[in-house]
Amino acid sequence: MLVSKPSTDCHVSALRNILSDAYGMLYGFSQWLQSGPGLSSTKAGLITLPMSVLAAVSALVGGRLKTIRNPLICGTVGLVFAAGCIALITSGTPTLLLTLLGPPFGIPQGICSNANQAAVYAQARQEELGTAAGLLRTSQYVGAIVAASLLGLLFGKHPTDHGMHSLAWVMVVLSAALLIATVMDRTLPSAAVSEQHE
Repeated sequence: MLVSKPSTDCHVSALRNILSDAYGMLYGFSQWLQSGPGLSSTKAGLITLPMSVLAAVSALVGGRLKTIRNPLICGTVGLVFAAGCIALITSGTPTLLLTLLGPPFGIPQGICSNANQAAVYAQARQEELGTAAGLLRTSQYVGAIVAASLLGLLFGKHPTDHGMHSLAWVMVVLSAALLIATVMDRTLPSAAVSEQHE
């Protein structure tokens, strides 16, 4: 059986999906909360819970949007802002403020995830859809692996304020580069498949 190779545009969207995933924040923030401020695993989990909840909610909302480019741009701007905020925290930052850092990551993550999925399906030809879906899923796994490797490099044996700040600046640079690339990408569809076919 012949398997159709996804187009270059699909590969670009998959790469964008890797960079827009907030796995670094998801994995690293909870570790730092326990090592830096010295919170229990339960409190660290509760602080990061709003990020996951809002990611799910924003994904549901994003699924109803008929556009692709604008949500991606807005979501990436949100990632730059959120990563910049992380660069300012320390072990002495009040717990309430630490709790407020989760939502700025959760919302862009949900929006970008849906928009990237819609972009891949819009860019893939009919015979490529199955392979494109697999490519998109693989990009999520790769994003998780890259994030885990980056955390090991930056955190070392124990997460510190310096390690968290280094992670934040890496995310700022990557998110800013992703924002520029998204704005400049003329192959990115402006509308989802359902709207384009109407």
